[in-house]
This record gives sequence, C-alpha cells and structure tokens, in this order.
Amino acid sequence: MIRKVIHWLAARNRRTKQFILIIIDFVLFSGAVWLSYSLRFNALYNPDINQLLLILAAPAIGIPIMYASGLYTSITRYVGEQALWTIFKAVGMTAIFWAVVAYVARLEGSTLVPRTVLVLFWLLSLLLIAGFRYISRWLILEFTQEQTQRRNILVYGAGDAGRQIAATLKQSSNRITIFQVDDDPTMWGATIGGIRISNPADVERLIERQGISEAIVTMRSANSARRAEVVERLSDLGLRVRILPAFVDIADGKHTVDLIRDVEIGDLLGRDAVPPDHALMEANTRNKVVLVTGAGGSIGSELCRQLSAVGVSKLVMLDSSEIALYQIDRELAKQAGLEKVAVLGSVDDQALLRRVMRDHAVRTVFHAAAYKHVPLVEANPFEGVKNNVLGTYSVASAAYESDVEVFVLISTDKAVRPSSVMGASKRIAELVVQDFAEKAKRNKTGKVFCAVRFGNVIGSSGSVIPLFKEQIRNGGPITLTHPETTRYFMSIEEAAQLVIQAGSLARRNDESENFPGRIFLLDMGNAVCIRDLAIKMVQLSSLTVCDESNPGGDIAIKEIGLRPGEKLHEELFFSVEEANPTSHQKISVAAESAPDGFDMAEIFRELQDLTAREDHAGLLAFLRRVAGMGLQSE
Repeated sequence: MIRKVIHWLAARNRRTKQFILIIIDFVLFSGAVWLSYSLRFNALYNPDINQLLLILAAPAIGIPIMYASGLYTSITRYVGEQALWTIFKAVGMTAIFWAVVAYVARLEGSTLVPRTVLVLFWLLSLLLIAGFRYISRWLILEFTQEQTQRRNILVYGAGDAGRQIAATLKQSSNRITIFQVDDDPTMWGATIGGIRISNPADVERLIERQGISEAIVTMRSANSARRAEVVERLSDLGLRVRILPAFVDIADGKHTVDLIRDVEIGDLLGRDAVPPDHALMEANTRNKVVLVTGAGGSIGSELCRQLSAVGVSKLVMLDSSEIALYQIDRELAKQAGLEKVAVLGSVDDQALLRRVMRDHAVRTVFHAAAYKHVPLVEANPFEGVKNNVLGTYSVASAAYESDVEVFVLISTDKAVRPSSVMGASKRIAELVVQDFAEKAKRNKTGKVFCAVRFGNVIGSSGSVIPLFKEQIRNGGPITLTHPETTRYFMSIEEAAQLVIQAGSLARRNDESENFPGRIFLLDMGNAVCIRDLAIKMVQLSSLTVCDESNPGGDIAIKEIGLRPGEKLHEELFFSVEEANPTSHQKISVAAESAPDGFDMAEIFRELQDLTAREDHAGLLAFLRRVAGMGLQSE
C-alpha cells in the first residue's frame, strides 16, 4: 500500500507535489499548536472559536515563510543538512511571528496563551516539519530505487572534497554506507557528518569486516606519488578504485561526486605535472602564425589543441594522412575565433613547404611529423629515413629560407645511443636541426633552431599502453618483450605544453649564449618497469594476473623477447657535458656535438643516393657512422 502511494506521488507533476506538501505543512503547523496546548494542560485540547483562529494563524504565518525560504522548490529526495538549517530558520521565524499574534490576542483577552505553549510550538513545529521531510526522503529512496545490494564504499581523504563526496553519496541512497579514512592523525576518531574518520592502518580490517568493495580517493592536496601509492594499495586489496583529479577546483555548491572517474594508468606514475608558464607558452605563439607538421598524429594534434588556446593568429596544420588531418580540423572547428588552415601534403615536398610558409607568413614551426614505430621502421628503413631525416631537412630548409623565426623539432629518447633505424633517423634529424642552427647563428639571421627530446607519452598511437588495453579487453595474453624492460612516460598534455615552452626557452637561450641548436630534455621522472605497468593495468581493470602464484588468474603475461631495434632501457642524454637546468624546472638543456667532419650537404646527398638505390647495407653502414653506436638490424 505504501509503495503504491509513493509511486503515485512520484508520478505527479511538480506543481501538484508542491500543493500536497503545503496541505501537509498546514496540518503539521496546526497540529503543533493543538499538541502544545494538550501537553501544557495534560489533556486533549478542545479549542473555542477564538483559540481555533489562533491555531489557524500558525500555518497562515508559517507557509508563506516556508515558501519564501525555498522549501517548496527543493526536491524531497535530496533533502540534506542545508535543508535542515533552512527549516530551522523558517520555523524559528514562524514561531516568533506567531508568538506576537498570540501576545496580541492575550492582551485583548480573547484567549489564554501560556508562555510554555510558545516554546512547545517552536520545538514541535521543528520536529514535525523536519521529521516529515526526512521520513518522506527515506520512504522515497526505499520504494522508488531498484532493489540493489547494499554498497559499502571507502572514501580515502576527509578534506573538503572528501567530506562533500561522502555526504553526497550518503544522501543519494539509503543502500550506500560510507567509511572514511585520512592520513591526518588529528582527524582519527572524529565524526564528521555522521561518519567516523579512521586510521589508514585500519583499512584492511575495515574491508574484511564491512565487506567494502570499492574506494574513492579524494586526496587533492597530496602529491602524485602519494596518491599513486594509495591507489596501488587499495587496488592490491581487491577494491575497485576511482579518483577525484587533483587539479580540479570545486565550484561552490557543485557535487564533487560528478567529477569522480576511474583511475587511469597516468595516476599511478607518480608524476607531479607543473602548471605551464603562460609567458613561455605565448612567447612564440600568441598573435603569430604557427605551423605544425604531423598535425594529425598524437603529439601533433595535442600541440594543435594547446596552440589553439594560447591566441595564435593562425594555425596551419600539415599532415599526409587525410583522415588524421580531417579529424583534428573537425575537432578544432568547434573553437570559436580560431583561424586555421589544413594542408594535406608530405614533409618531403619542399616546394609545398616553401609555398605554405610564404603564403601564410609562418613565424613558428613545430615539426612533429615522423615515423616512430620501431619495428615498422625497422622493416621499412628507407621510408623511415626519407620521412624522418630528409623530411626534417626539407622543413628546416624551407623555414631557413622563409621568415620563420623559431623551428622546434620533436625528437625522442630513442635517438640516444640508437639501436634502431628509427632512433638513428631521429638522431640525424637532430643533427640536421643543429646544423641549421649553426648556419643561422653564423649568418646572424636571428632564427632559432632547436630539438626537444622526451620519452613515451601515455596513450599515443603505437605506444605500449593502448596495446595492453586492447589485449586486456580481449582476455589476454599481454605480450611483454622482456621482464626488465623500462621506459619513460608522461601525459600527452604535459609533453605538448613543455615542447611549446622549450621553444621559447630556446629563443631566450640563443640570444644569450654561443651554443645554438641545443637539445632540450623534458624531465620524464623515473623510468617505469613495463612488466609492473602491465600488472597495474590488469588490476585497474578489476582483474588478476595469471602466473605461477595465481594459476587461476584472468590475464596471462607472455614474454616474446625484444623485437628488432628495441632497447631494454631508454635514456635521454649521452653528452659528455652535464645537462644544464633552465628557468623551467621540468626542462633542461644539453649540447651534443655532431661527429667530427660532419658536413650536412654531403650527408644529405649521400642519404638521397642510398634511399634512391635502396642500398640496405649501405644505409645501415651510413646510420652507424653518422648516428653513432651499433644497430641491431642486419
């Protein structure tokens, strides 16, 4: 019967619900006066006509005040602490005004109003009005929600965000029980919003005793390493872990529960991203025409997104992939006020590059176009070298011959002591840029040429993380080249921001020092063991690793050995000089000299000849001689 009534009421429109609530409050206010008299005289109160009018004066005063307080526009199922305070104020004002009416009636001698009745009316009105709403909320949640199992959730963190999330979840359903812990010892044992704050050391006991199956990490003030440590610990205990991003600023009154997301692998790397320096972000970009090559790729497209937000006068996007260029062009079309040009073409086409830079008056170039997949370039060395080396020469040459002021090459940690065709081609691309930098310095053109070197970016095409995700989604196994393989990782957003800032530092550096063409190194943090990364990704998917210690696990890890050209460990720096810090704490700079007798014009001609003849042995010998160190390809 109760369920039918609740469902009938829930189906009414808003105005009908408000009218029903006003009728109920009318009865409650009137009942509070009658009950106050009954309690005062210790007998059922039988009012005369004057006393009846005084009783009816209570709802006549109270309902307008309640309406003005917004209590008839709020939704009963979401009644919380703020609503209780509003009810307290509205009922208090009602009691005061009713007391004035009662005092006037007493002076006129129309009815007797003992002072005790005034106090009882205030207390009973508060109890009845608030009690009705909270009981109604419980009934609505009980009979309108699906009959799901009770959820026990652990909230890690009892700061402002943690308390708001805990309160919101607790209020949203009577089938959710919240347990809360915090690292601050001063909070242990305290009760906030009806939830006791526990010591993190008690987490395992709480999980076991209370049957907790999920956790939300809200440590917004903690550094990335500490958050990663907590997430890993909770994941290892078998919980489904979600996180409130540390960078989110919570607007007043907004439920932070809306911002909770599943933990991503980037949350476990322990990196603290530094907010971008706006002066460096804008020095070479704001009110300038900027060209991005490889604009449809992972890094190139993110550079376009970042550049579109810093006020470039025009963004020129060049890519040889029609679909990739279409996608980034379509995405940026939604951004008002951005002038952009999509150019379909190859970085090998020097005539096209000169025309684009001249016609659009390009001032800054970010050269991101490259073939970067190690095994694919190993299997197609001539295409890799033509794109990565000859393409870089074409873009740099067009920039040198036009009015471009700053040229930035996106390089890779695989260029350091290269063991692959891809790595060697990127190292020679760095040498190309250094040669143009020396030429620009020698001829006093004022042009700046530099390279920015960094490791893997999370989620980029061809990287290990999307591959592992796909393999986990398909039930495994995860293919691992070697159990001791390590790589550097950073988010693609941070990488793009640091590249833009490094270009500004290069210009500043070029104006103050005699070492043009320096290579900027991005701080990648600590190298990550790829096997550990695979295990974390399995755990984030709420699955277990199948190995000797757990033969019944969900996802197996299969070792396939290092592929041609791959290294066990990557490094960012090999110069005999120490890398020097810059004004940006995440960017350092190094001078890595070209081999003795390096002649760019001769190198270019030799490489063109080798690729034209497709002389495989000659190409490998060339890469060993020019790029340095041994290659695995034979």
